[in-house]
Amino acid sequence: MTRASVVIPVHDKPTTLPLTVDTVLRQSVGDLEVIVVGDGVTDAVRSVVDDLVARDERVRFLDFPKGPHHGERYRHDAVRAARSDAIFYLCDDDLLLPDHVADLLALLQDAGLVQSYNGFLRPDGRVGFYPADLADPGHVRLMLDDRIRHNAVSITGTAHSRAFYDRVGERWDTTPAGEWPDHHQWRKLMRHPDFRGATSHRMTALQLPTSANGRVGWSPEQRLAELERWHAVVTGPDAQARIDALVLPAALGELARTTRRAVELQIANDGYAEARAELARTRFRVRRLEERLRLKNARLEKLRTRLRSRDQG
Repeated sequence: MTRASVVIPVHDKPTTLPLTVDTVLRQSVGDLEVIVVGDGVTDAVRSVVDDLVARDERVRFLDFPKGPHHGERYRHDAVRAARSDAIFYLCDDDLLLPDHVADLLALLQDAGLVQSYNGFLRPDGRVGFYPADLADPGHVRLMLDDRIRHNAVSITGTAHSRAFYDRVGERWDTTPAGEWPDHHQWRKLMRHPDFRGATSHRMTALQLPTSANGRVGWSPEQRLAELERWHAVVTGPDAQARIDALVLPAALGELARTTRRAVELQIANDGYAEARAELARTRFRVRRLEERLRLKNARLEKLRTRLRSRDQG
């Protein structure tokens, strides 16, 4: 029985895709499948995927013509075609650690939407974070708040049950202009009254964002070289321990910075509160002065009236 289905949307990254798929096929949970979802793929990508399919029967290819935006609507077809209830997602230039599927399968026993401890790798090897806990209603409310644009749930490293996806009844579809595809879809799930989420305590998915942290303008060769370095880590001995050793000090540093910012905001807020209090006191004094002025004007007008009466008499 297939225990997990890992959906990988692809378009034009033939060099990194084999490394990405390899980290899925090396999972400690072996009874899984890889569903490569083609969104108008190039001939080079199609050739690579055909080779992956031929090498391992667990790899499947759904080949679609180019769809609107990033072809998000085809992800619904992948969910429908999946042979398992556990639907995982992975970008075509990110990597998974060996226990990623096992970790999230355990979380899916009691939740509908789950994620790895969410973060990313910078080109210099430092770890950054998209901190959130999907089991915390406060974090979920932040992502549902239309007054702000906040997201801490990526596509890489996230999974949901197909049963919950079907219960929600809001499929993957073309993302409205100005929205983020993953954010837009996850919010649909989070709005459901039966939503239950969970976040793993460890980072088991490595994101290397193409359009951030100085990678804009990198050549395919540079991109491949970076992924090859991290692929060697992910597939080497003690892979999780090595990533944990990077994550822990980075998380402590992030906690220290967040604490400092919170204190600075509290100080600023205290100053703002004092300024508001002083403004209120000033307004009160102004109102008292206005009332005194009104009374004096009234008395002055009475005096003028008496003077006019005397002069007329």
